[in-house]
Amino acid sequence: MKTLSNKLPIIYDNLFSNVHSIIHSGYNGSNIIVPHVCNNVDVFGGGFTAGIAKYYPIVKENYHLLGNHFLKNKSSLGYVQYVETDKDSTYGHKLIFANMIAQNGTISNNNPRPLNYGALVKCMMSVVSYINNSFDKDSSVQIHAPKFGSGLAGGNWFFIEELIKDIWSNHSIFIYDLKKPRA
Repeated sequence: MKTLSNKLPIIYDNLFSNVHSIIHSGYNGSNIIVPHVCNNVDVFGGGFTAGIAKYYPIVKENYHLLGNHFLKNKSSLGYVQYVETDKDSTYGHKLIFANMIAQNGTISNNNPRPLNYGALVKCMMSVVSYINNSFDKDSSVQIHAPKFGSGLAGGNWFFIEELIKDIWSNHSIFIYDLKKPRA
């Protein structure tokens, strides 16, 4: 088990170019999972998902394939859709996005925190199961994620950070902040 410090290290860099470089780093490369929060109303393209739509449009296309009928069903909260977007042809390292359906609707005055923490925990546990069941124990797998759930989903980053440390502590975790650090 890996020991995590009190705070997760935050990377202020382009997640998309970093993960591409890592899976194509030959022998030193790694498989990468990029989990992020999605809503259940078939809206994709704000916040972090705007970058996904730009760099990996297949992730957005697959999300929309879930459709309104599935997404608007309250039972969709807690579901994770895994989308493989890239694979190193020599070493087989994969880049996989995890669309975690943990946001009920979109943020508004009437819905200041659409993030559902129970659904988020269920999604995060699914990511652990996916890693354990999809890769052999000798495979290198890293989790690279934005500060999910705390932007347009309205969640509390400090609480989400504790969930990450509790649930993903056995994995290499890299958290990215889209905003520049304050001087």
